[in-house]
Amino acid sequence: MKALLTLVLTGLISLFPLLSYAENLTITAINDTVFLHQSSRQVEGYGAVTGNGLIVVNGAEAYLVDTPWDRDDIGVIQKWLEQRSLSLAGVIATHSHDDAGGNLDVFNQQHIPTWAHALTNEFLQEKGEQPATHMFTESDTVLTDTIEVFYPGPGHTLDNIVVWLPKQHVLFGGCFIRAMETNSMGYTAEGDVVQWGASAQRVLDRYRDIDTVVPGHGETGSVEMIRKTQRMAQQAAADILNQ
Repeated sequence: MKALLTLVLTGLISLFPLLSYAENLTITAINDTVFLHQSSRQVEGYGAVTGNGLIVVNGAEAYLVDTPWDRDDIGVIQKWLEQRSLSLAGVIATHSHDDAGGNLDVFNQQHIPTWAHALTNEFLQEKGEQPATHMFTESDTVLTDTIEVFYPGPGHTLDNIVVWLPKQHVLFGGCFIRAMETNSMGYTAEGDVVQWGASAQRVLDRYRDIDTVVPGHGETGSVEMIRKTQRMAQQAAADILNQ
């Protein structure tokens, strides 16, 4: 099935190689305008962890959803864009951790607009890192009819957001959404497991025509990924409350 999908996508997007490799970063086509970037890092207690982000192409411009793990990987993405005559028009951080909102200063110094939730900006500043140049509290339109950011409430972290691409019916859930292949809630020390289930329901209520869900770690999938995350969170919350 994956081999067939690769052949189909290759025919559809002849202007873009399907897969671009670097030492620590890959860029893979989800469709003709949305690309998945993945980079990895050794994380204590978890081993090698691969983080997901998106590159959303709109004409001659591109928007980056979540920064890669390491600073050097940003240059790899920018080179990939330059090779395709795409200019980076904006960057969205879905929370303050390094695999989402790290190294925003690189883009700020280049006068590339950056977006984050108000809490994310607060947490970044507490860590001595540069905040995003644009912030919001509930939702915001990054690009009309193309990219929307939404804060559903606490979950993986207190500041986690999701990114909606209405044209492609793609939801980037980031670390707020757990992949189908895992039964762990992951790192929750900076989150709120008790409220996570209700936050997931707000995503389901707001976006009723999701075709593809991209988690912060793991394989892409369907809306069932959100429902599974909700069930896991509800069980974790019940375990906490019953202690």
